This record gives sequence, C-alpha cells and structure tokens, in this order.
Amino acid sequence: MTFDVFALRPHIIARMSDRWIDVAPRVWVRRLEELDQTLGLVIGDDCCLVIDTGINAEAGFAYATAIREKTDLPWQVAYTHDHFDHWFGTSAFGESAIWAVGDGAHYLRVGDEARKIRAASYRREGREEEARRIARTKLVPPNCRVSGAIGLNLGGRTVVLRQVGLAHSDTDMVIEVPDAGVLFAGDLLENGAPPSYDGAFPYEWPQAVEYLLSWKPSVVVPGHGDPADYWWARAQARDLAEVARMCGEVAQGFLTEEEALAHSPFGEAPMRAALDRCKALTPPPPPEPAVPAAQPQTPPPPVIVYDVFDYSVDLTQR
Repeated sequence: MTFDVFALRPHIIARMSDRWIDVAPRVWVRRLEELDQTLGLVIGDDCCLVIDTGINAEAGFAYATAIREKTDLPWQVAYTHDHFDHWFGTSAFGESAIWAVGDGAHYLRVGDEARKIRAASYRREGREEEARRIARTKLVPPNCRVSGAIGLNLGGRTVVLRQVGLAHSDTDMVIEVPDAGVLFAGDLLENGAPPSYDGAFPYEWPQAVEYLLSWKPSVVVPGHGDPADYWWARAQARDLAEVARMCGEVAQGFLTEEEALAHSPFGEAPMRAALDRCKALTPPPPPEPAVPAAQPQTPPPPVIVYDVFDYSVDLTQR
C-alpha cells in the first residue's frame, strides 16, 4: 500500500546536507549526514524497494518524505543486516513487506538491546534529545525472511536479495540490481571509515565479499560513505583478507599481536577488534586427559629360589 508520510508528519524534513546520488537508471542512493550513512532506492514499474531506513523514527520519516519526491509507487523494504542504524526508521513506511535475513523475534531482541545501549550512550554524551528519539522509536521487525537468494519482481525489473552468511554479522544481506550493474553491500564494505569487527566473523568476511563481487558490478554501494566502483571494492576485499591472514598467524604464533597492530591495513583499533573477535570465536582447547587414579598395588608373587647342589655321580659303583 502507499503510505502518505506528508499527512502523518508534515513537519518532518530532511537535513539540508542529506542528498540523493543517481547511480544508475531508477537506482538512487540517499547520503545522510548522521553516521555518514548510505541508504538505497530501486524503482520498478509497479513498486520500489527501499534499502535500509535510518537510525530512528524521525530519520525514517525524513527518508520516506524524500522518497515521495522521487516516486509515488508502493514500496517494499529490505534490511541489509540487524544493526540498529539500518532499520530503526521503518515505522515511517507503514504496512509493507519487509525483507531480511533472520526472523522477527531475533530483530526485536537485538533491537531492544541496541536501543537501550544507544540511548544510554547519547545521554552520556549530553545528547538528550537524540536519546529520547531513539527511546521512543517503534521497532518494526521483518515479515519476509530471506534464505539463500530471492528474485524480487518490482515490475519490469528484478532485484536479487541474497543471504551472505557469516561476515560483518550473521544477518548480512546484499541487494543486487543486475540490469543496472549495482550492488548494495550494506556494511560489508565502508567507504571513508574502517570496517567494524564488533560481532563480525573475520575469517569468513573476505571470502563472502569475493564471492559477491564475482559478477563484477559496475557500482558498489557501501553501508556508509559514497558509492564506488568494482575495483575499489576489490581493494577493500584484499584488505579484509589481509586482516584475516594476520589473525590466523597471530593465533598460530607466527606473528605477535604488536606486529599485527603495526601492519594492519585498517589501523590499530580495527585490527585489535578483529583479534579480540577471533579469540572470542575460538573454542577453548579440549581439557587435558584425566590421569587415572592410582590403583592399589597387589603384592607380587613370591620368587622361589632353588639351591643348586654340586655333586657328581660315580658310575663305577654298582
């Protein structure tokens, strides 16, 4: 259904610095000042797909208002993953299909925890209004689960929603627009900031990105920062692989942590986070085999000593 955001919140407007970037025919990127975030919009003949919705309800209303300047088609929503800044703005979009990896119960659980943590963080920074905004934001979990890959027909255009597997998170999903050569990568890739390894899977992450780039998209849209090209994405995939290699060498004792921190392609803080995450994911070593309890010793059998007599037999005697 089409949702009239103007009637609901006419006073909500986007920040003046927020802007649209036209990356392909009927494929748009919305660049936000807050968190340097990058959202997406893919327009078909019958409906449009909204890719991520922002950090709170107010940000979502501003985004929905901006979308209505581009199209009045009904929309569907896709979450690239479960981190709060990518889906807390969805209440602005009313009733719609919401696609994601992971079920609604998971999103509500992690979302409620993230909302409390973020509100407390804002208050510590003295940003009371931001704390109130996120605290009163209604969480809207996904209602359409993606497992594997799903082709979504927008009318005259099909986009592919693809489950990634373990990478930046365990709920990563990318959106491929094959007819436009565009890949929406979520936070698998970031432009202008290092990747976040909190809750990530450092060993699997670069492998996932390499696979997703195998169709060589012309435009790659990160979760934060400006869109870039295929070769930029390949360079970042190599850096992700270098972090994974160094984590493995530290675990095997070939490198010290200090050496890894000094030579990380992303800097010291992301490398430390990756090392800590690898330690957290490594199962503890198996326990040492138990030494069997000493059994009571039975006395050895007696040793019989035979006396040997030296004697001779006189065979002449009868």
